[in-house]
Amino acid sequence: MHPSTYSRILGQEGQRTARLMLYLLLAVALMAMDQRGKLIPRARGLFGTLVEPVFHVVEWPAQAWRRARDYTRGYQALLEENRALGEALLEQAGPVQAQAALEQENRRLRALLEASQGGEYGFRFAELVQVNLDPYSHQVVVDRGQADGVFVGQAVIDGAGIMGQVERVRIHMADVRLISDPDHAIPVQFNRTGLRSVAFGTGQTSTLLLPHVPLQADVRNGDLLVTSGLGERFPAGFPVARVERIERDAGGAFAEVHARPLAALDRGREVLLLFPAAPAAPAPVREAGEQGEGTP
Repeated sequence: MHPSTYSRILGQEGQRTARLMLYLLLAVALMAMDQRGKLIPRARGLFGTLVEPVFHVVEWPAQAWRRARDYTRGYQALLEENRALGEALLEQAGPVQAQAALEQENRRLRALLEASQGGEYGFRFAELVQVNLDPYSHQVVVDRGQADGVFVGQAVIDGAGIMGQVERVRIHMADVRLISDPDHAIPVQFNRTGLRSVAFGTGQTSTLLLPHVPLQADVRNGDLLVTSGLGERFPAGFPVARVERIERDAGGAFAEVHARPLAALDRGREVLLLFPAAPAAPAPVREAGEQGEGTP
């Protein structure tokens, strides 16, 4: 090895050794000062104060990430809780709605039962099984037919009033034309005055029209219309509708009366079929000279 190169290596080693010794002495001195005085704690506190902003700057992305993660987790938890509460609410709403439907059905059945208490007619319970969706033909199908004694022209009612009459009969079903059908007409009379008229269907379940009421007739809003029994299509005295509006044209001879049907033409499923009451059996006729029991 060249002498100059060897000398350079020795010089570098000596510098390193000297630097190491200096660091060791400085460390020992600092340790001694830390044990005996308060210089090091003060220096450490000052250094910590200076470094703290840097620490916060370095730590901020990690803190932001943790906060975002916690927020996301909290949001997801709220979503899950909201979904669970919604499902629980739906589960509870189902039985409540079913209970409300049952109560409503019980009210309708009670009204039907009360309507069937009359002694002049027989009644048979039936249910709607089909509704004609044609807006110009108001018809329904009931689950009673020829096998049940149903006949064409038979009156059909619910707990509030006349609904319609049987138009076609099959073995176990029958078609019923509602009184709101545009091609239907029902003879009625005003219950308060006895005035007779005819109520026509309008194609709307909420309105019947009486177009030929005398202009000077005593007709008032709220008047009850009942079946007149004329034409032998419907039995007399059954509620049909209630007057809602009266249109009088001074230049005409008749007033137009609009009435609202009392029967639930577009609601409910239960109806009653009216049957004529069976005539009473005649008393047996005694032969001339026949004597009763116990007569000598």
